Amino acid sequence: MTTPIKVTFTSTAGEEINGQAQFEPMSELVTLPSQLLEHVQRARAACDGHALVAHEDGYRYPLQPVEDGVYQLDRSRRHRQRLLEQAWKAVTAPTKDQRQQSGRFAHTLSAAALIGASVYVGYSNVWMLVALTDVLSLVGVGAVLFLVGAVLSKGD
Repeated sequence: MTTPIKVTFTSTAGEEINGQAQFEPMSELVTLPSQLLEHVQRARAACDGHALVAHEDGYRYPLQPVEDGVYQLDRSRRHRQRLLEQAWKAVTAPTKDQRQQSGRFAHTLSAAALIGASVYVGYSNVWMLVALTDVLSLVGVGAVLFLVGAVLSKGD
């Protein structure tokens, strides 16, 4: 029984194509669709270097040619970014979806800060300078987080 698997074709000419191929889990053979096969043949004809990589469960597996259009999944050379690399990339170069999720989280924290400030005002019996700075800090943090959330939630 074959299942679809994501395959990425990359050439030294700067071309990068993602597509779906058929994967046979028992034999670990990947059969490329005609579109990806055309890119491979074009790269070979132009003597451009190229690589085919299959993606499965967060790992990238190089594909080794077996016959025309059929490739073997090379599990011995799998590659995956480490957790800290993934976390750093999520912070320094987030995707559109990650930015939107961060924006939603900032909006949630903003609402929590403003609710905290209103509860503080409602339950505070004695108003001293410390209480006033606490409330103003919560309101300020809420406003900043609201603006950050608005910027991050903005779609491309």
